[in-house]
Amino acid sequence: MSGTRFHVRFPSVSFVSLAEFEEYLRDAQLRLDAHHAYERSLASTGEDILRDGTCAPCLRRARFTARTVGGEVLDDGRLVPNWREQLFCDCDDRLSNRNRALLHFLAAEAGLRQWSRVLLFGPPGAADRRIAAMAASLVSIPRLGFARAGAGVQGYRLDAADAAVHLVVSSDALHRVPPLEAALAELRRVLVPGGSFVFTVPFRFRAAHSVARLEGLPRVSGRLPTEAGGEVHALGWDILDLLRDAGFSTARAHVYWSDELGYLGSGNMIFLAVA
Repeated sequence: MSGTRFHVRFPSVSFVSLAEFEEYLRDAQLRLDAHHAYERSLASTGEDILRDGTCAPCLRRARFTARTVGGEVLDDGRLVPNWREQLFCDCDDRLSNRNRALLHFLAAEAGLRQWSRVLLFGPPGAADRRIAAMAASLVSIPRLGFARAGAGVQGYRLDAADAAVHLVVSSDALHRVPPLEAALAELRRVLVPGGSFVFTVPFRFRAAHSVARLEGLPRVSGRLPTEAGGEVHALGWDILDLLRDAGFSTARAHVYWSDELGYLGSGNMIFLAVA
């Protein structure tokens, strides 16, 4: 379905701050509790939970499969899957909840079109092939690099020109980038005015402030390394402030949920910042 116009609304509510999100929680608590109770009612003692619905990126009826291994164990022994990383569709790419939602969001909310120039930041992801098929061009840059002057390290740099792309996409990578603020500034630099930065990341949706765990990381010419093997930032709502400080004009967190589209789970979030 690459290149087709999207016809499915992305089912989300967006927020610019923790205060706005907390107000939403107060107003929508009954509905959110009902969602949570419904998800727990689907728990099973079997290996798989099967759900019929619609794969939004493919615009087709689909059957979603969630593995229960590693899920939450209820008092009666039933298992609730990690919905965010499960609910794989039966389409050719067999994408998870999170990856299907990312593709859906890119087309429905972030302006991904056939003429778009796209940069993927971070390790390869399951949705990359589909993103490439939906865009005019795609460049993948797995990590931030070092800018060098002479024999020394001058700073951090992405290997891309100023205002080179319309869209930057990062899938669960930023929490592993020690120089986070430098990375955000570089991602803003490579975007055209009005371009979009879309990312997913493990997120502490009740935390006002992020927590950095940078102690003990090896330094390169006195600077933080450009990547780490695990989580070095436990991200909270101040990530939106960091995006605005990096030069983005707007930054919002989108919380999404849909039974029909296989977007189950609490606290599912996609972030959008506009240059």
